[in-house]
Amino acid sequence: MQEAGSGERIADRQCWECLKRRLVCDRTLPLCKKCPKAGKECPGYNEQKPLQWLEPGKVSLRPRKRNSPPKKFIFRPRTSGTSAAIVASVPVAAPCEPSEPGLAESISQEPCLTLAYPLFERSSITSEAIEIYESHLASLLVQEDRAAWWHDLDVEKRVKHITLMATEAAAASGVGERIMRIGNQDQIKEVVERGQYWEAAALLQSNRDPLAKIQRLLRVMQANKLPSYDFLSDETCEVVHAVNYFNTRIYPYIKETDALAPNPAIIRFPVWALHVLPPAVHYTTVCLSINHYMHSLPPGSSGMVIGEKRLKIYNYRGLAIRALNESIARKETRSSDLTITSILMFMAMEVHDSKDGDWRSHADGMKQLIDIRGGFQSLLRAAPHLTSALVVFVIIVTFSNTLGPVSRQLNITEPLEQHIKEVEKVYSLVFPYTLCPVTLFIDIIRINRLRQEVALSSFADQYQHSLNAQNILARIEGFIPGDWAQAGENQDDWQLIGSIYQSATALYCIMSLQALVALPASTEMNSTRTDHAKHLLENMKAALHLKQLKKIAMFPLCVLGVEAGYHDQQRTRLWIERQLEGHARLLGTSSPLKARAVLRRYWRWKRPGWNECFDEPFTILVPAGAC
Repeated sequence: MQEAGSGERIADRQCWECLKRRLVCDRTLPLCKKCPKAGKECPGYNEQKPLQWLEPGKVSLRPRKRNSPPKKFIFRPRTSGTSAAIVASVPVAAPCEPSEPGLAESISQEPCLTLAYPLFERSSITSEAIEIYESHLASLLVQEDRAAWWHDLDVEKRVKHITLMATEAAAASGVGERIMRIGNQDQIKEVVERGQYWEAAALLQSNRDPLAKIQRLLRVMQANKLPSYDFLSDETCEVVHAVNYFNTRIYPYIKETDALAPNPAIIRFPVWALHVLPPAVHYTTVCLSINHYMHSLPPGSSGMVIGEKRLKIYNYRGLAIRALNESIARKETRSSDLTITSILMFMAMEVHDSKDGDWRSHADGMKQLIDIRGGFQSLLRAAPHLTSALVVFVIIVTFSNTLGPVSRQLNITEPLEQHIKEVEKVYSLVFPYTLCPVTLFIDIIRINRLRQEVALSSFADQYQHSLNAQNILARIEGFIPGDWAQAGENQDDWQLIGSIYQSATALYCIMSLQALVALPASTEMNSTRTDHAKHLLENMKAALHLKQLKKIAMFPLCVLGVEAGYHDQQRTRLWIERQLEGHARLLGTSSPLKARAVLRRYWRWKRPGWNECFDEPFTILVPAGAC
């Protein structure tokens, strides 16, 4: 360093920005003053020129042109004849829009911390990527209404489409694998300790105060005892593949069914943030993706393939449970935000797909963790970023209380009116999952609590319970779908959905409260039940064209199935079974198959009644995207 005439110390050389722009640098320390005046950020006086991140498609240096013909690169999958024949036979749907470069996702624990999308090179296309994408298309998109456009394409356009989509999928996997290699906790800790500005900017893909941001990121990882994830750098990492599967297979279908009410909580899984998520989330994502793949396979698929996938699910499910136990065992992470999120995600996966999972124990444990944090409302105030996750918990508990015995009900908040106020405050996030009118959803909660009160109270309170039941039923029948339906081009669809929920809620009210003698089993009441069942069946058939119905049809179909036990109408029962089978394949979940098994057993017993059907705590309704 040198000293100027005024006594101030100056740098020995010009800064890199002034050198690049051919200006005379004032060489002041720590940064020159000419760069900020020109609207530039001074890169400093290091001996080595700092790296410069370029926007996609921007070129800073071009080679000198020569008088030679340009090179042409032609994609030829294996042999042109066989590949074209294979590709031409695969029915596919419209490709989902690729993720936008520059998209940023926030870390839930630190609202101000963001990780920008890494600007890595696009992965090269491989024959394995093509085979994987073709397999995905063939197994999922077998419905004629989604594949009709495919038959209008010639062989060349089909090959081009397969190549494009396979390249996008390979690029997403490459990004995830690259992030897991350079973004582990040991690497971040070393960058923070050494104060390496440019290395931090490279990790975060941002030069806006990267050291401060990466230091906050490190605190989040250390507070939650996250591992280094060095073992996830393998190119065949199941976690990265599972995330890519979610982004390319599950997410596009969920967004397709969100046309009427877009869900802001459903986003692409941020592959560039995998290293800041706990292991339980990783393992749960693998279970979710494999389960979706298995249940979306067409009929007649290889039993050996399904058996192998099932073993893999059991393995990762066990790893997820172990990771959750370790987080809960530590006092500092027992009720942390990441632990609560991990448990909610695992519970949703168990409800959604697990064959023998004890989801109820997870729900009870989650209730205790919420109480440790001061209750539902207190947790929402302290951690508003957990609202989307807690909304899923409310939905699961609400519908599990409907489809189970009274003795196994779970109450999130006491008293009832306080819980209703809490639900009303967050119902804007509940609605995109269920599309249920808020008044009817609240009535479902009231019916659940009334069933519990009737079962636990004495005979002396029977009159008051009967009066409350009559009031709830009158309020449901007073609901007018036409007034609730949103005006616009989809008004008829909204009115149809409102009518479906009105009939389904009325049937649930009548049958569940008749089982507890809170409503009379009179001829008039039975006639009302039959009328609602008739209207529900008609509206369900009329709404088959609605893609949104597929993700909300579980509760109406279950209610309709219970009412079908009062009559010997084989045609209605067969129609319900076929709808449940179709929904299982479309949604990639075993929940509809569980519902079909429960209803078949109920019909076989020939003892009509709500409690006769749901004598165990089933939760066979989980909205699409809840995981």
